[in-house]
Amino acid sequence: MAEYPNFYADLSAYSCRNFLGRDPDFAAKFIERHRAKLMFGSDCRCQDGHGLGQGVELDPRQKWLGHSDQRPLIAGQCMARSTLTALKQMTSPAIFRQITWENGTKLYKIK
Repeated sequence: MAEYPNFYADLSAYSCRNFLGRDPDFAAKFIERHRAKLMFGSDCRCQDGHGLGQGVELDPRQKWLGHSDQRPLIAGQCMARSTLTALKQMTSPAIFRQITWENGTKLYKIK
């Protein structure tokens, strides 16, 4: 990410939650290093912040990519809430705000 000035990453997908949980020490260092190019834009299907409507079945389009049929990490929980909680635990309040608010508003020129 450091080599490409116009390369950004969204942390809201299920794959990011996997990344944060797989090796939290590495993830925290990665986030610290690339904090100016990371954003969180929720694409969570949860309807109540506690997992309602968040199915554990994969989207059929993802099955052909070789993903398993189940997502045990997010079963019964809100993916956005789980990801934001993990992100908050491994960053300072300033970095958390930068990723969840400031980077996106700066990139999209929102006042």
